[in-house]
Amino acid sequence: MAFRPVLRPASASSHRPASPDRRSSRRADVRGIEALEDRQLLSTFTVTNLQPTGTGSLRWAIVQSNTTPGADAIDFGVAGTINVGRNSLPAITDAVAIDGSSAPSYAGAPVVTVDFQNSKGFRFDRGSDGSSLVGLSVVRAGNAGVTLVASHVMVAGNLIGLLADGSTIAGNRGDGVRVEASSRGNLIGHEDPVTSVSYYNTDSVSTQPVSGWQGIRAADAAGQYLISGTSNSAGLLYVGPITGVGGTSYAVNYPGAATTSVYGPDNLDGDRVRLVGSYRTGSDTVNGFLFEGTTADLTNAANYRTIAHSGATFTYVHSTMGGFAVGNYDSTTSSGPPVGTGHAFLYNIASASFVADIAFPGSISNTAYGIWANGGASYTICGGFVRLAGGQPIGQGYLVDYDSATGAFTNWKAFDYANGAKGVEFDTHFEGISSVEKGVYTLSAGSAQTNTATFEQGSFATVRRNTDGSFGDAAWVDLAVPGASGLTTSDSVIGNQVVGIAFTDAGVVSYQATVNSAFQLSNVIAGNGGNGVGIYGSNDNRIGMNFIGTDASGTLNRGNRGNGVLITNGAAGNLVGGQATNGNDPTAGTFVRPPQGNLISGNRGNGVLITGRATRNVLSGNFVGTSASGNSALGNRLDGVAIDRADGNSLLGCTFQQSPFVFYNVLSGNGGNGLRITNSNNTTVQANFMGVGANNATIVANGGDGLLISGTSRNTQVGGVIPLGNVISGNNRNGIEVKDKASGFISFNTFGGVYAFGGAAPNRQNGILITSSGGDNVVRTSIISGNLGNGIELGGAATGVQITEVAAGMDTSIQAAIPNGGSGIKISGRAHGNVIGGFQPSVVPQVTLSANGRYGVEVVGSARDNAVYHTAIGTNAEGGAGAGNLGNGLGGVYLGAGTSSTTIGGTSVALGVRIANNRGNGVTVQCSKNNRIVGDRIDANQGYGVQARGVSTGTVIHDVSIADNALGSVDLTGSSGVVYIS
Repeated sequence: MAFRPVLRPASASSHRPASPDRRSSRRADVRGIEALEDRQLLSTFTVTNLQPTGTGSLRWAIVQSNTTPGADAIDFGVAGTINVGRNSLPAITDAVAIDGSSAPSYAGAPVVTVDFQNSKGFRFDRGSDGSSLVGLSVVRAGNAGVTLVASHVMVAGNLIGLLADGSTIAGNRGDGVRVEASSRGNLIGHEDPVTSVSYYNTDSVSTQPVSGWQGIRAADAAGQYLISGTSNSAGLLYVGPITGVGGTSYAVNYPGAATTSVYGPDNLDGDRVRLVGSYRTGSDTVNGFLFEGTTADLTNAANYRTIAHSGATFTYVHSTMGGFAVGNYDSTTSSGPPVGTGHAFLYNIASASFVADIAFPGSISNTAYGIWANGGASYTICGGFVRLAGGQPIGQGYLVDYDSATGAFTNWKAFDYANGAKGVEFDTHFEGISSVEKGVYTLSAGSAQTNTATFEQGSFATVRRNTDGSFGDAAWVDLAVPGASGLTTSDSVIGNQVVGIAFTDAGVVSYQATVNSAFQLSNVIAGNGGNGVGIYGSNDNRIGMNFIGTDASGTLNRGNRGNGVLITNGAAGNLVGGQATNGNDPTAGTFVRPPQGNLISGNRGNGVLITGRATRNVLSGNFVGTSASGNSALGNRLDGVAIDRADGNSLLGCTFQQSPFVFYNVLSGNGGNGLRITNSNNTTVQANFMGVGANNATIVANGGDGLLISGTSRNTQVGGVIPLGNVISGNNRNGIEVKDKASGFISFNTFGGVYAFGGAAPNRQNGILITSSGGDNVVRTSIISGNLGNGIELGGAATGVQITEVAAGMDTSIQAAIPNGGSGIKISGRAHGNVIGGFQPSVVPQVTLSANGRYGVEVVGSARDNAVYHTAIGTNAEGGAGAGNLGNGLGGVYLGAGTSSTTIGGTSVALGVRIANNRGNGVTVQCSKNNRIVGDRIDANQGYGVQARGVSTGTVIHDVSIADNALGSVDLTGSSGVVYIS
């Protein structure tokens, strides 16, 4: 087992080297900083023995920490088991870092066990805000293993309820971790997905020296990069792997220039590249340049152009992509190179013209250092700006979108460095931008303490777009080249690859780096008598990177007797998991566990229960009911996730701006339903898997429905526009069931009975079953195929349901068959007032019900007053025969005995139903009354176009095109009460 505790930081030293020349165009806008100072721990108390009391015991250390003001530490000089005995340990009343990872022989898993022997567990009481508990086995407490009354406490890298072997149950009688209402903002586990940063030197680059790297983009071959910079007075382009080993380097010299520096590369079509940078000819003037061509053209003057802003003495071109380049221009002052007001520009390459200055609203100086082409006319630009705050200049980084079609700048957002010491202000500047993952931007950044003289900290930042297209907050990873005695800059980025320079005792060196991310196991919380984690009225907590209910391998059931996670008593704003992706992209065939999620399996209750008016809680990136792989079942005994009497909660697997499922919840393998929503309103369920494995290729069935919505639940949003749909397939009952009086349910872009964009993963009953009488329920733009029962069944007293732009029995292209065993849509029981068909904007042209084992539409029981229009039955998406026979097995439409008042089609052409290619009759009316079959096209069926049998009083057939059916057009010989107007 491998754990990742968080250790206390060591103090930082202060270094203030001068910045390299390339930064001269920025120094007017972003000032340097002092070294970052981490919080210093005032006292350290070391546990030197395993005794329950006395000097050197854990009890003694807690007492000493409580009575010593300020933030202290408790370290361990011994390993083994501390038997607490009958007398409980004192509650913790002052800030302290209890660090089991300090024990001898610690190697990533706890070696110190605290056995409470039925006394009270750890309690972080009022006054201990900001404490941490790391790297211990916490067992056999008479109540919760850990209770949080204080706020901002971190519990990480522990075994809570298991002995130090990570497998043997020694449960605490209460919850593993209990968070009280007075507590908030705690971290149970980890939130940082970055495991390490791999640094590479430039020793193997064929051109030496590499004075500084300043730009990076991907080359044509996977794992190959274009990296640009300088070598003494010449520009430099390197093409090869990030390690710097085995690539090829090229000199880049602007014709006639004394010095050349290459800032930004871009990979064009074929073998062509574009380079931008600056050059000097010996005067004080600095001009920008642009090169386009192959590497063989680097010595050809015709492939270069000068970019010089009118009236400017200094023009720097920093980055290029698509049809544009960005940079800054300035004028000299008495102190030399540009240190006055900075101007950022956008340059149109095709027209060789400056389009506009880029100026953050309210700013007094700006730079533009990176541009990324999002596709079409959309670009995103990064840089820095200065504004006045209280009469003092403050530097911030920014992102902004540019629309080349309209010329509009939108979605301005300012950013501040977030990793500095509390109360210290920083200037921030973005140096480069990339977006290799849709909707996610990685940025190279530099930060400086406000009102000091030098640059200090280089960082790798990640920003995700919000659903509305605006930019979210940044997550920051600081960079420090090993052996560097001074700063490490971050000068350019592509994906998770970064280049820059570092200051060492031997001088300035260039580096390449890879920022590595992965799931890193934190706590294992299992075997406890209550819940794994209980949040009782507490807000804004985060639970991440834990195993809850399993052993430390994530393969064996070690369930908590209650729920894996309980959120109740009005608890709000809690995050279970996280939304980092680590490159996960299931629909593109890339399967990587979302790194911030939890494994919540094996528990005797639900995996997660949200109840008691808890609200605004979010689940992302979790595997609930599976093993650690996400592809086999461990199960929770009840539901994977249950939301009961709790409004406004969400299960989110991506945002609108991203690819589907990139941080999905996988709710599979549970004894009950994957997700149950009961008497709860305004629930959002987007981009999750329920009933299939994380690999989108394995059935991991839930014992009940994939999703059950019951009681009086209102406004359940299941899916949304692409990419927000869910996969709800492979379950032992229905994919989705909506019952009781649930209303306002929307299933949008659901894969029900199939894998995402793949083959059959059958639900054993229906794809969707709706029996709710609540009304206002909608199924739209979904693929409901491959199920053993019906695609969709409207039963019971279902009313007010609309099914629009759905395909049942077909693949995602709506060209080939993936049959449901029953009918495409079945209307049964007392279902009434429902509609099949509609005109919503959709990638699916109309409802298409084809290739099913029974009928396209089957109406039975005492169903009444239902309608079918704008629907294709037995055809492909375009209404054609498609590849192979797409007809339904028993016929197109069946109106059974006891049903009444069904309408097929309508008087306008748009309402008509195409019924073709079916293996029985196009329409069968069996003792069904008062129906209207109007304005339809019924042809090429293997039985009759329409056949009526028995007493079908009030049924009217008119304005219908009926032709080329194998047994004839209309057969009314065995019926009465039918009116046919040919």
